Amino acid sequence: MKLYKYFILLVLFSCSNDIQIKEINNWSVKHNNDYIPATVPGNIFIDLLSNKIIPDPFMLNNEDSVQWVHEKIWEYSSFFNVSNKILKQDEQMIKLKGLDTYATVYLNDSLILEADNMFRSWEVSVKNILKPKNELKIIFKPTNKIETKKIELLGYELPGGSRVHTRKAGFHYGWDWGPKLSPTGIWRPIKLIAYSNIKIQDVYVKQKKLSDSLAKIDINIELNVKKKGEYHIKINNQRYDLKLDKGIKNISLNHEIKDPLLWWPNGYGDQHMYNVKISVFKNRKIDEKNIKIGLRTIELVNEKDSLGESFYFKINNKPIFIKGANYIPQDNFQNRVDKTKYHNLLTDVKESNMNMLRVWGGGIYEEDIFYNICDSLGILIWQDFMFACAMYPSDSSFIDNLKKEATYNVKRLRNHPSIILWCGNNEVSEGWHRWGWQDNYSINKRNEIWDGYKLIFRDILPDIIQQYTSLPYWESSPKFGRGNPKHQFEGDSHYWGVWHDKEPFTNFEKKVPRFMSEFGFQSFPSISTIASFAEESSWNLNSTVMQAHQKHPRGNMLILEYMQKEYNVPKDFKKFIYASQILQANGIRVGIEAHRRNQPYCMGTLYWQLNDCWPAASWSSRDYYGNWKALQYSVKKSFNPILISLVKKRETDAINIWIISDHEKFNDTLIVNTYKLNGRLVSSKENNIMINTGSQQLLNNNFTCNDDEFIIAHLKNKKIKSEVYFKNSVKEYEFLKPNFTYHIKNDYLYIKSDIPAFKVFLQQHNNEFNDNFFTLLPKEEKKIQITNVEHKENNLLIWSLYDLNKEDEK
Repeated sequence: MKLYKYFILLVLFSCSNDIQIKEINNWSVKHNNDYIPATVPGNIFIDLLSNKIIPDPFMLNNEDSVQWVHEKIWEYSSFFNVSNKILKQDEQMIKLKGLDTYATVYLNDSLILEADNMFRSWEVSVKNILKPKNELKIIFKPTNKIETKKIELLGYELPGGSRVHTRKAGFHYGWDWGPKLSPTGIWRPIKLIAYSNIKIQDVYVKQKKLSDSLAKIDINIELNVKKKGEYHIKINNQRYDLKLDKGIKNISLNHEIKDPLLWWPNGYGDQHMYNVKISVFKNRKIDEKNIKIGLRTIELVNEKDSLGESFYFKINNKPIFIKGANYIPQDNFQNRVDKTKYHNLLTDVKESNMNMLRVWGGGIYEEDIFYNICDSLGILIWQDFMFACAMYPSDSSFIDNLKKEATYNVKRLRNHPSIILWCGNNEVSEGWHRWGWQDNYSINKRNEIWDGYKLIFRDILPDIIQQYTSLPYWESSPKFGRGNPKHQFEGDSHYWGVWHDKEPFTNFEKKVPRFMSEFGFQSFPSISTIASFAEESSWNLNSTVMQAHQKHPRGNMLILEYMQKEYNVPKDFKKFIYASQILQANGIRVGIEAHRRNQPYCMGTLYWQLNDCWPAASWSSRDYYGNWKALQYSVKKSFNPILISLVKKRETDAINIWIISDHEKFNDTLIVNTYKLNGRLVSSKENNIMINTGSQQLLNNNFTCNDDEFIIAHLKNKKIKSEVYFKNSVKEYEFLKPNFTYHIKNDYLYIKSDIPAFKVFLQQHNNEFNDNFFTLLPKEEKKIQITNVEHKENNLLIWSLYDLNKEDEK
């Protein structure tokens, strides 16, 4: 990164020693008057599990038997030595991150901190307390007793229950896809930091202006100066001689980049990043920060029109159709989410043609590595503040706490180009106006609670965003609940008419909003995932274990009810899992295709949900172990930059064919074939088409088929297929038995079928396939890449829709 204009002179100070950083390790936790080894970062459940004191909470229905854990006081302790070099420094402080949640901290029996927020970081000076040999002790109090006292003090219970009084991940208290496992412990590292002269507290690279020829940025540096003096600073290779007085100093440098290379979301261009290296020197380097930035413009467009009000994002002045999913924490026990899991999940997101994840407000502000990988892959982030499905207190203590939480996390994350929106909360406004919450309160109490909402989400949080970033802020997702007619015409929408209200999948085509930020349908995970928590004797919907791993009270019933409309419900449990997954995939595909067809009226689709925090039945497309459900394979195709969408015309038997292209102009031949179920070609029609960039072209050819036929379309040159169109529900067809032939060569599976085979499902030990749940036409050979290859050809399970519509074989 080259510097093209002079920076103003900065003033730094002198130092004689480098900054010393020591991570505090060797932890133990007190259990029944004895200390057992503990893991930091970690939590009490992992520590008790590692020491064989509790059973695995994810296994069987063990969740119920470990509820006592979060009701106890837990004392963590670490003995550590420090060097004379640290002790001689003028400042020694402990940086505590990830204290979950009500924590009293002692160093050498001196009280140094009382913490009450798992989302914050604390820096505590220990200059006169630190010794050569030290004990750091952290006592965690149970949240429930403190919450009870806060409710008594308030005088009434708020919607959302006791959890609203504690700044802790909402999903720890249980959700309709996750267990009630509320960890206590230290979930991020604790470090001792010592220095004598200066420390770089924060760096914010603020983009001021961006054009094809020039980028103007400000480099804002926050410095903690312990000794005034003369020093020099380097930004990359540019040196500045400085003087600073003692105290917190904020310095801003103007910087220009000629002919800047832009950062683009996945599918629209490269993710070019610039390195900004800030170093403080005297005779040697004292402190250093390395920041990676991406240059891009962001605009959230809300404009009145004849139908309502738009909601879409412009990146680099280009309207972007958003394709993605809602993201929840990957584990109830965060320390188990390592670099590999982050990399695998986000790589799957990119490979599935997504360009956005919404970080949901009942989880956590994610780890730095999550956002770093999103930056590198072009995955846009819609970032919720951590408020979900509840009303919150507004007393001075709570407000002060959340201000510090929000400021810390906004400042921590603001240099990431992937983050393009901060949203105040998830479904709080909708809950207040539509879920009957107000019925439980007097007029005065209602006004008091709503005034608290306005203070937090209309005053405090947008002010913090405006003060510390240049990003847009959105008050509440959705803007209107589905009980308000405006939800389809303004802002973002959470549409749960399908699923919660038992509406048919076709309603996704009728109720298209400006931006769909939530919609979903459940399925069961793979049988290998079920086997990880349930014995085979429990493989049925009514077993205690399976019910324990279905957290939605009507979940199994709704899956069955929808399945009965479309399929013959299999008696075999493994086939039931297969049916649940293709049911889910088809339903969400209907929604995604409807959203894409309705551009630019609708400009985004984020389904609920991408992932799981434990092994269970849920709305996820990718289960707890990272196995792709049918939905993940389906969205990869539905989010392809070029899509062929076949949709039935309302109140007729004819279909329309749409061609959608995100960002490519091309000519091609569209071939529409109608087949009998036995594979005989009934008709074939060709159309020469020209598709423009960012367009949706409707071909009104009124194709029809009979009850024993199906239609499929493909682009001749692009080699892109549509989904198969059936006139009726699948259970009404008598599918013939396909005979498959296949062989494995060089990590690829080559497979054929003698007749059409639909939703072909492959399963083989630990092998993973880059395509699954696909259609095979006669004489078509499909080439599928295999990972974790076991070169065995006699143990490949192959199912298709035929296997659902025939009697189960024992």
